[in-house]
Amino acid sequence: MDGHDNQTHASALNRAAYIFAGKNRGLLLDVTIFLANVFLMRLLVGVFLDIFQQASAGDTFAKAELLFFYLGMLVLPSVGAVLKRWHLHQRLKRLREKEDKWGWLPFGCIFIPVAYLIVNMWITLAFALSFLELFPDSELGSTGSGLLLTFGLVYNVFQTVLVFRYFSPPKRTPKHKFLRDPRSEVLGDVCIFLNMILYQVLLNWGALTYPGFHEGKFVDRFFPLIIFALLMYLTGRIFFLVEDIRRPRTLLTILLANSPIIVRTIFFSAGSHMTTH
Repeated sequence: MDGHDNQTHASALNRAAYIFAGKNRGLLLDVTIFLANVFLMRLLVGVFLDIFQQASAGDTFAKAELLFFYLGMLVLPSVGAVLKRWHLHQRLKRLREKEDKWGWLPFGCIFIPVAYLIVNMWITLAFALSFLELFPDSELGSTGSGLLLTFGLVYNVFQTVLVFRYFSPPKRTPKHKFLRDPRSEVLGDVCIFLNMILYQVLLNWGALTYPGFHEGKFVDRFFPLIIFALLMYLTGRIFFLVEDIRRPRTLLTILLANSPIIVRTIFFSAGSHMTTH
């Protein structure tokens, strides 16, 4: 009996070690986001809506919270890319993966960086317009939203370069010791996971409030929502596609991660969507 218990315990430890292995962080992200969408996201979206309403009512602290929320979405991916780049390519070398002239840019094409940039530009525009709405008939609103939009657009280009540079092997060893330390990759993963939680809050909020996802024919609601959800999700998931793009289950786990919001929005929220006003 003890032998069977020990074997079961060892098997559980092996499964845990497998999912937490560096090469399986994409699977871990999918599972984490699935669980967050099932158990946590309604609470987080509720908090986000409360903060937005408080900001609309003139609460300075709430306005600052929204600004930090946006800055987190803007900065965390580029920080994660810098922290993880060396470790990714060292792991690929150990696995003797073949690299082509495009580095490890998935599919070796320009479409993905352009799509990535467009998604982030859309988010920047949405936040700039929201900032303008928080300061109606105010010079601060028009000036602040203009500055936020300009900064966001410029930084999005810089961020896109950093993120997709991540897929090309570094030509030399990083000068900073911390970038070679395994802890830097863990910190990079934390940045990406946290960034994806922020994206999921925005995604769930958009799915909750946008009338087009709740009204009209099933096909007209279902496919735009899937495209919207996957584009938002792939902004973070792309960091891990390098190591699991060829695994048959990857597409399934990506769809699984987004399935709660799709099912909830299409089948259980029709006619009951909320607004921030």
